[in-house]
Amino acid sequence: MEALVLSCSTGGGHNAAAKAIVSQLKESGHTVTFFDPYSLQSDHLAHVVGTTYMTFVQHTPDLFGWVYRIGDAYSRMQKKISIHSPVYWKQKKTSRLLETYLREHPCDVIITTHLFGGEILTQLKNRHVSLPPVYFVATDYTCSPFVAEVDADYFVIPSPKLEDVFVKAGIPKEKLLPFGIPTSKPFHESRTPEEAKQELGLDPKKKYFLLSGGSIGVGDINDTIDELLTFILSHKDYEILVLVGNNLHLKENLEIAYKGVRPLHLIDPTDKVYDYLSACEVLIAKPGGLSSTEAAVSQIPFLIITPIPGCEDKNAQFFQDNGMAIWVKDVQNDLLVDLMKALDPRERQRMIEADKRVIDPLAARKLVEFIEKRH
Repeated sequence: MEALVLSCSTGGGHNAAAKAIVSQLKESGHTVTFFDPYSLQSDHLAHVVGTTYMTFVQHTPDLFGWVYRIGDAYSRMQKKISIHSPVYWKQKKTSRLLETYLREHPCDVIITTHLFGGEILTQLKNRHVSLPPVYFVATDYTCSPFVAEVDADYFVIPSPKLEDVFVKAGIPKEKLLPFGIPTSKPFHESRTPEEAKQELGLDPKKKYFLLSGGSIGVGDINDTIDELLTFILSHKDYEILVLVGNNLHLKENLEIAYKGVRPLHLIDPTDKVYDYLSACEVLIAKPGGLSSTEAAVSQIPFLIITPIPGCEDKNAQFFQDNGMAIWVKDVQNDLLVDLMKALDPRERQRMIEADKRVIDPLAARKLVEFIEKRH
């Protein structure tokens, strides 16, 4: 089978989910092509689209939330007026280029983990371009704005618990595949904290908190570090690892603000996140759809901080409601109390059992097996 996988670099989650699918397809013996559709115009454009989004979210998260709410309201209105969104119309040029590409490079199935890819393919369908089966993979625990206007044969959604949300948005239930968000194998392969610490060169005698702002490095990082350092004053065996993501400005600020603070370690962008999750006692992070799923399949206690308004609020609510995380609403007043809860062995086990019950680590395999049976 010849598969085409599309994604965009607006945050790391879409690409990470796509790469998990690519890996599973290759492991199953299929040929895969994977790219950002904007690269058909130029690699520079693909880069600009990703960096523009990340800069927007990093510097104006509240404005991003406002735009998200407008998009959500527009999506609800679309069901009544049947008018395509501006997001759809923005894809016209790229859809023409993808049409040419597909004519020259036919494939048996197309999978997209990003709304933009879905809208591009929808433009092709609306121009009656013949396409192989199209699969849209949702990477947040909600039906995001404009997803319902995507014309896909199937929608892979994060959980059966969200079927009603997607149906209410206008997606036929028979098109829903509640397999989960695809994650790479290393996140759900068994490894002990000792093994992970050895792999990462960490002190085996220390315990670690993992603090992350996601791939774009946002969140209430400084206040969180200050609270954790307060905890460490009376718990000398703990240290803090901070995944700074691609936010170089954040890293520079932290290096200046915490110069010489020995229990604090800044981690550059890394492909060893799964080892860090295995090595640490608690993850403290914003609730990106993919990163939250990786935490769940890694079975690490999870404290949610400062979700980006919009889809991450929905992710946080889903994880809290299903017992997989504690949502810290006020870092300065609540973090240490919630941290003590997460460190309690009974609470830890409760979260792990919830992770096992709600999140399927084999989402990528289930998707590929479904495609193989039908195509």
